[in-house]
Amino acid sequence: MHLPHPAPPTDEVLEDCLQAIHRLEGQGGPANLREVAAFARITPATASEALRDLQDRGLVRNGQPGSVTLTSEGRRQAAGVPRRHRLSERLFADVLGLPWDRVHDEAMRLEHALTPEAEARLATLLNHPETCPHGGPIPAPDGSLTVPPTRPLDGVPAGTRVWIQQIIEEEATLLRYLASLGLLPRTELRVEEVAPFGGPLLVQVGDARYALGREVAAKILIRLSSEQGD
Repeated sequence: MHLPHPAPPTDEVLEDCLQAIHRLEGQGGPANLREVAAFARITPATASEALRDLQDRGLVRNGQPGSVTLTSEGRRQAAGVPRRHRLSERLFADVLGLPWDRVHDEAMRLEHALTPEAEARLATLLNHPETCPHGGPIPAPDGSLTVPPTRPLDGVPAGTRVWIQQIIEEEATLLRYLASLGLLPRTELRVEEVAPFGGPLLVQVGDARYALGREVAAKILIRLSSEQGD
């Protein structure tokens, strides 16, 4: 009895795996099969097939034992995924008027369907934005990325004025909560107090004050007010 061969990975799965490796490498760690599968939300068996396909295409190569790394062409193609995703988020937010807590899921559906021509026209329509609605930098067409120096809000001492640069977790409930407090990218705030022993931060936004848990504050990347315009 011959078992049928599994269907080859779709282009969407291959792009998700490329993006997973790109993200994992950006975090400073090797990309192994288990982590790639978890990021792409696929089974390890499917991830294994996808990585083999990507290796045959010259987009990944074996790295440390049990891990893979992107080639230069793989890195260029991987950067195209967040570019299309973040441009799509801008389309849904700026043109179609969807709230920022819904654009991520909508962009996930559109990012794989954009052709290079459609991507270029979309960027022109949007006047070549530098960031997505959540503050994430948008890679250039050649895959290069300019990332400003940032730090998480939970590491900022009391008495410091900062600007919100990016919300790094695009989970809808979190985004709705932050929006209700006015904690959006390009918003200035002041850290009033930092409670000891891992307690919350008291921040001032305009005339309002809010207590933020450390877990939430860690998902907000900031720049010091003195760094604005560098």
